[in-house]
Order: sequence, then structure tokens, then C-alpha cells
Amino acid sequence: MKKLLKISVLLLAAVLVLGLAGCGDDDDGGEEVVVDFTSYNTDYSILVRNYTSERLVAFKGDLHPDYLIGGIPANANNHGLPNNITLFDKTEDFSLILLTEAQYNANKDNLYSQRNTPFTRVYVFYNRNGENLAVYEIARSLGGPNTLNIINSSSSINIELRLGGPAGETIGFAPAGILNTSLKLQDGNHTIAPVFKRYNSFRDLVETVIPRRASDNEYWRQNYSFGEGDTQATMNLKELLQGTLFSSGAAWVVVNNQTNAGVRFLEGSNVYTTATGLWNTMPGNPRTFQVNMPKAAGDVYAETLEVYNWRFGDVGDEVALQSGENDTSSPFPLSIAQGKIYTVTVTGSANDGNQKAWISSITDIPENELGGSW
Repeated sequence: MKKLLKISVLLLAAVLVLGLAGCGDDDDGGEEVVVDFTSYNTDYSILVRNYTSERLVAFKGDLHPDYLIGGIPANANNHGLPNNITLFDKTEDFSLILLTEAQYNANKDNLYSQRNTPFTRVYVFYNRNGENLAVYEIARSLGGPNTLNIINSSSSINIELRLGGPAGETIGFAPAGILNTSLKLQDGNHTIAPVFKRYNSFRDLVETVIPRRASDNEYWRQNYSFGEGDTQATMNLKELLQGTLFSSGAAWVVVNNQTNAGVRFLEGSNVYTTATGLWNTMPGNPRTFQVNMPKAAGDVYAETLEVYNWRFGDVGDEVALQSGENDTSSPFPLSIAQGKIYTVTVTGSANDGNQKAWISSITDIPENELGGSW
């Protein structure tokens, strides 16, 4: 009897140990992470257009579970990613890293293994204090059987790779500090133009800087063909871009406020803002605004843009730009050229009805603000 009782006690103890061990496994394993593929129409962080047939998983800046933003369905148009306050707590630019759903599922226990071989990366600027209306596109030529290896040895230059020309679709992003990035491309001919993207915190602008060939000032590009046995290619950006010139895909307007109140810059009903959403220029503190050039034929940016209704001044009392300090005639239509800085001086007072604004100087955007050091 004692022997049976002893065996029973041992069996009960074993059951309890196994039960507790099972509870420990549940706690340690945690719940399965479910990727949120919902499109948020209002409270979103950024907008994405997916031209591919792949379901994608998005990360902010690094391939780590804590930086998982959400999922993007195949062929999604203006898909709003979740606005997680832990991830999107400040204004900044970052690399949006995209894995296919299959890549994610196969490597979720070691996401870092995909650091050099993501589906693609996209440069993103997020404004915590304003609207984020830019739609970041994922090119349809991605996801093929071929590999383009990108070498970016720069510690300071972030480079977007665009198809056809500087204003073409973005197929990838080679950020500074990551030496090798591999992109998977479809068969066919690909003309690839690198474009520098960065946030200029001094001027509060998101700059687009275009490398140009020194021989003819045409935008720099490289041609690649995949298919019929050609499946691999390497693009060493430091070697390829040596000796290039640089230009901007935009013009800058510097508002020099010499009045006694804040002024803003309008074109029609559109209020110009800085990258972080500031629109008011205070007296004695010039502020820079960016005027982006439109896309022209051949996936390039237009060299000039005609504007018709620039106005400057106190809120509700803005005055039209005039031709000169003492010339009240209209300068419109006004041709604005990329790569130029237009300083607009505003003087007078809206209360006295003598406020006026005119272009007081036109200069080139300095080379040291467009270039960079490898």
C-alpha cells in the first residue's frame, strides 16, 4: 500500500511539473505576431503605392520586430500604414525597409539575415507635426529573378535609384552606412539614375540632388540588361559618380521678412510650408521654402517652372509679388529655374496698407549644399 501511495505521489508530482513547464512555454513563446495589412485612411503614418504583385511587410529603419510598421497588400493604391506613436514620435527621415511576406515568414526569427537582401528600401520623410501627403511608390519592375548589387561606401550620402531618369519610379534606396544592398529585378532593360535624398535640418528642407555628367551636364545614368543568362550586375556608386556635377530638382525661396509681424508665402490658395510644417516667417529670421520642379518628358525634372500668383504678407492680408522694390508692375508669369535661390524681401505693414514684396536677389544654390563627401 505504501508502495502504491509513493508511486501515486510521484505520478502527481510529474503531472504538476509537466503542467507548469507547459505554462512556462506559453509565456516564453508569447503570441504570434500578426502583421496588420489594414489600410488606414485617416490616422496613418505614411502612404504607399505598391505596383507589384507581392504582399509586403514594412519596417522603419531597421529589420527588428520592434520596428515593424505593418503590411502592404499587393497592387495597393495609396495604402495607409499604421501610425504607431512609439515608432512615429518625431519628425525625421528614415529608410522604409520592405520584405515580401514570404521573406518575413521564413526569417522572422532572424530578420537581420535579410539586411543586405530586402525586397527594397524606400527613402521616407515623416512630419510629426503636419500632414504626410506624399505617396511612396514601389516599382513594378521589382521582384524578379535577377540581382543588382548596390555598393554605397558613403558615410553621408543616401541614394535613391530611379528608373529611366531622375523623376522616374524609385526601385530602391541605398542608405549611407550600409555598404551593400541587393535588389531583385525583372528581366529586361533598365536605365538607372541615382538621386541623392536627404533632410537639410539647417534649412528644414527635404532635398533632391541630381548627379550630372561633367561632359555634357546631362543627368547621370547607367544601363543594365537582365535575361538570357545575364542575372547579376554590380553598381559601385563611389566609382561611378566620381567627377560628377550636382544640381537640384527644385528651386528655393528665402523669405526675408523686414516687417514687424510674421508673414507667409502663398501661391494661389496653397500655403508653402517647410518640411516640418512651418509656414510663418518671423521678422529678422529668414526662412527657406522649396519649390519642386514638375516632371517633364523622359522621366526628368523640368528646368523651369512658370508661376502666376505668389503672395506674401500677414495672414489674410498677403500682397502680390511686384516686379521690384519701386516697380509695382506684375512680374507674372514668372519663370523659376531649378538650382536657384530666390530671395523675396517683404517690407511695410498691412495695417498701413504699404506692405510690399519683391525678389531682391537670385543666386545659385551653393555647391556645398548639393554635394557631399564619401
